[in-house]
Amino acid sequence: MSRSRIVVTAGAILWLIHVGVAVGIGTHPPGPFLSDLIQLTMGGFLLCSMVLAAQRSEGMARAFWHLGTAAYVLWMSAQGLSVYNDLARTPIISWITNLLFCFWFAPLAMALFLDPEHETGRLDALLALDFVQAILVCVSAYVYFFYLPKSDAAGDLAHGVWAPYFAGYGLVAAAFILRAVLTRSRDIRVLFGYMGTFLAVSGSVDALYFYGPGRGLQTGQWFDLLWSATLLAPLLIATFWKQVETPEISSESPRREKRIYSEVFYLLYPLLVLFMSVAIARERLTLAALMVLFSFVCSSARLLVTQNRLLLTKEALRREAKRDSLTGLWNHKAIIEILERELLRAERDRQPVGVIMTDVDHFKNVNDSRGHAAGDAVLRIISSGIAAMVRPYDSVGRYGGEEFLIVAPGCGLGETVELAERVRAHVSGCSIMAGGSAVHVTLSLGVATGETIADLEKVLHLADTSMYQAKNAGRDRVEPSLGRAASAAQTSSAVTDRDFWI
Repeated sequence: MSRSRIVVTAGAILWLIHVGVAVGIGTHPPGPFLSDLIQLTMGGFLLCSMVLAAQRSEGMARAFWHLGTAAYVLWMSAQGLSVYNDLARTPIISWITNLLFCFWFAPLAMALFLDPEHETGRLDALLALDFVQAILVCVSAYVYFFYLPKSDAAGDLAHGVWAPYFAGYGLVAAAFILRAVLTRSRDIRVLFGYMGTFLAVSGSVDALYFYGPGRGLQTGQWFDLLWSATLLAPLLIATFWKQVETPEISSESPRREKRIYSEVFYLLYPLLVLFMSVAIARERLTLAALMVLFSFVCSSARLLVTQNRLLLTKEALRREAKRDSLTGLWNHKAIIEILERELLRAERDRQPVGVIMTDVDHFKNVNDSRGHAAGDAVLRIISSGIAAMVRPYDSVGRYGGEEFLIVAPGCGLGETVELAERVRAHVSGCSIMAGGSAVHVTLSLGVATGETIADLEKVLHLADTSMYQAKNAGRDRVEPSLGRAASAAQTSSAVTDRDFWI
């Protein structure tokens, strides 16, 4: 807080010194030079405050302050050239200075394209394309506001383009305020609300210079105090900025706030390019056509990138909808669909499909004695063990609770029993450590086969019935649907212990 007081106090002192310069010296040398130098110094304090605000921020807020810093770097460059002009006026410097003063806010306007709820800070293809659009706006604005119109003085805006310029400036300020009104985030509401209000006030001060009492005034007169006062507003915003919301770090895709109205922001720069190109085309048709073409290419590329991301997201959601969130295996609906598809293929190719219904023995005791977290970990280990024992073209799904369903295409009853026994022996031989003590887990497996889609319900029922027969016969065994038991003791072989620690 002491640092904040120092920055604010220094800014206030500089503004009071500026008042003294404007009243005591005015337009007499070195009044204009001192007036511009004071504003340049205040801009330096503002730049430092924005850098510190970025360091105190995370996520989108940090990206916002980075863009604000870039904007005021342009402003500082213009103000530095203005100080140089006070010492040695050069026509080309006057043009560049006025151009930078008119469009210093272009990087800040790119904050409209930031993600509403999540910003990683990494280079994003969409943001890069929006930046190219911003460059096109600046080029179009240079030609539209400075090259084509004829003004009374070098480096000044021609009277005929005052209204369009302030309309564009007001559009950016209105977009900031609209973003603040529509968002649900407190931090974004503060950032965009305060900065949008500041942009509206700053644009009004510029309009007063061209349309109101400031018209015709020279550097060093009282109107300079209004411009230096507009530097105090963002200085206060940056100095007292404090982020309240912490961006959530999650492996899952962030929840998006976007609605159709937020997509309108992405049309802002192309619309500005199109608007100015219409006027440029009256005298420079080829130049206007090139700018519209480049803007169209950027907009089309942005559309393609967005469409590609939507397709990738759709595919990810489709995969997620078919997977069990705990084990990563196919969920109940997906494994049944796989069984249906394999039975249809079996009916066409006249090949059997093996089905294995698997249940974890005494799993309730694991949950009761060691907790559900340990039980979930045991299920994940069992599911990975089952998946490791089946063939690459077999399918394993979580049928429900601690039950698993294995679909083995091309397997008759004998081959399916052998596969089930491999699964049973592998899991039985695992030593799982949960909560500091060993948990011995076994499986009861029921085996059935089917050859047509009409066998779907029947084969599930037979496999389920056989599984319960295996439980009634002592568990840790494989039971075929024909009632012929394949005892674990008769077919088991030495298996190397596998240790898992939770």
